[in-house]
Amino acid sequence: MKTTRKIIQALAYIAYQQPNHEVNSMKAYKLLWLADRYHLRQTGRTITGDTFYALPHGVVPSDAKNVVEHQPTHIPNDVDYCDRYIQRVGKYGYKAVSEPDLMVFSESDQEALDKILQNYGGMDQYQLECLSHEFPEWLAYKDQIKADNMPKAYKIDLEYFFCDAEKDQSGLFVDDPELLSLTKQMFHEFTAC
Repeated sequence: MKTTRKIIQALAYIAYQQPNHEVNSMKAYKLLWLADRYHLRQTGRTITGDTFYALPHGVVPSDAKNVVEHQPTHIPNDVDYCDRYIQRVGKYGYKAVSEPDLMVFSESDQEALDKILQNYGGMDQYQLECLSHEFPEWLAYKDQIKADNMPKAYKIDLEYFFCDAEKDQSGLFVDDPELLSLTKQMFHEFTAC
């Protein structure tokens, strides 16, 4: 059964790599989104299994946000397990209170997290917010988000993660079409089960 354990460990891993093991929550959500996006494009599955939403401040992993904020999650959550690894710090951050349990990650999971931290870990939450506004999965909902009298949250179709993000300077999100075709097929096989 799918649980939030990988989400919790990914959040702990991101915070653990930051000074004093603390991170702004929005920054962590954006890094987690990028790691899941990258991993999906490389392997046909996300690291966390989270659900993503397009919001005014960019792309947000729903259950990761709810885990940090101690809100109900879609995936079953073990609050005691969560509290052993992460803890809120003020209104806008959290910290890793224990070293993350890397056993929950595959080699490719950890490689994706490391690659994203290496390329984007030096950015703050506002830079990452602006970056997320350049990606297809946010742009697809931009007009609705900005319109008056419209909802401000839209569940993202993960198919958008397979679209290249050409404005991103890292080069991590422009892939060979054959690779994307293969990983997209694998994604459809995973989700069909």
